[in-house]
Amino acid sequence: MIYFNNVSKYFKNVLAVNQASFDIKEGECTALVGVNGAGKSTIIDMLIGNLHADKGNITSDFNLKQQTGILYQRTEFPDLIRVRELFELYTQLYTNHLNMKEFKELTRFDDEQLNQFATHLSGGQQRILDFALTVMGKPRFIILDEPTSAMDATMRKYFWKVIEAYKKEGKTIFYTTHYLEEVEKMADRVIVLSKGSIVNDNIPSIIRQQVRKSTIHVPIKYQHLLVKEIQSEFQIKQQEILIISEEVEDVLMQLIKLNINLNEIEITKASLADYIFEEENLS
Repeated sequence: MIYFNNVSKYFKNVLAVNQASFDIKEGECTALVGVNGAGKSTIIDMLIGNLHADKGNITSDFNLKQQTGILYQRTEFPDLIRVRELFELYTQLYTNHLNMKEFKELTRFDDEQLNQFATHLSGGQQRILDFALTVMGKPRFIILDEPTSAMDATMRKYFWKVIEAYKKEGKTIFYTTHYLEEVEKMADRVIVLSKGSIVNDNIPSIIRQQVRKSTIHVPIKYQHLLVKEIQSEFQIKQQEILIISEEVEDVLMQLIKLNINLNEIEITKASLADYIFEEENLS
């Protein structure tokens, strides 16, 4: 649907995006993740045409400008415009658009909120209003840049329920977020960006399988045994002993020799967030 072909972008002598190549597939929800400064916003700006690649090219199978809706990280509404007026304004921009019933269902606004100045809404309400205006023209492709910023937990849960419904409709969604649990739950595919370069591009479950380390959680009551006998490094945190290792089987054999009850331990794989920050440190 959309194709990045060896795209690079410089700001003066700084390489912000380095030979990025990836496809955005129709009907998929793709997450672009990385620490601050990794190049995420630059990729989005090139995708929507605010910036142009210095090398490589971006192509698509459809008219990006006409069929794309973008939710920016931050939008400031005019001081003296009401929610209803914003709705009416945006309906003038599109031939095919949300009607008032659909708009109210999406935002969950009542008549009182529709008549409020947009700037008087809460931060989360302003964000869902911004999203509703983003999809007012029923775009084929939706870009979300940190969409749940300013939302509380309840609003975030509702927002991703809405996105799930859009996925079922076959919409193509491309988003960035700092809430990595949103990536693991929602993304069909994850593109990991580090210092301008793509270091991984795969489905979340496969990326998690590539994580090298696991954490073995052992009850604190076994501390005296581990201090004397365990060969692996460990740390104590919140009344647990945490053994972080790439060789889980070896650690388990050590615990068995110490007569530690394996029914009392827990093994967790490093999260997607752990992987992302590990890659950033290694790159």
